[in-house]
Amino acid sequence: LISLAILGLSVSAQAADLRIALQDAETGMPLEDAVVEVLLPDDQQAGHTTAGEYSVDQIDKEFVANVTVVTRGSGVRFPNSDDILHHVYSFSPAKVFELPLYGNGQNVDYQQMFDVAGVVEIGCNIHDWMLGYIYVAQTSLAVKTDAEGQALLSGIPAGSYSVRIWHSRAPAESAELVQTLVFDDATPATL
Repeated sequence: LISLAILGLSVSAQAADLRIALQDAETGMPLEDAVVEVLLPDDQQAGHTTAGEYSVDQIDKEFVANVTVVTRGSGVRFPNSDDILHHVYSFSPAKVFELPLYGNGQNVDYQQMFDVAGVVEIGCNIHDWMLGYIYVAQTSLAVKTDAEGQALLSGIPAGSYSVRIWHSRAPAESAELVQTLVFDDATPATL
């Protein structure tokens, strides 16, 4: 499913930038909404963990954004911008929660905390086709690709780390690709 190209790897004495481009291996089209995460060892994670506040809205009976990348410890709000009721839930191992029926302007102060790394699949109990994903990253070194299948990760400390790539359309047995890259010299990495 995933074809990967490292567009550039620039490294200073303190940190590296990783530019990456992904495309669908079958069609050659850019792969939008793939998540790229640099996996740091436990002893380095604290210095790269910035929790934040995010929002996954419901517009025209769809989750917007379809894929949201958050850092472990972040909060997510689920506003309803539709003129109908929604019932948001997840049974994913990384986070089980339920927001019973609510309408536009309700639950505006409700925030769900995501403190376990992993992929959280969210749905609406009323509208079965509504499906979204919250990718809870171990650290802030995670980003999703844009419409051109490109992403930039900055501030990667020098060293050798695994880079995880995940996409919702990948088959379950290969939903993620993990490769090791070295971020300690000016030589571009290749896979």
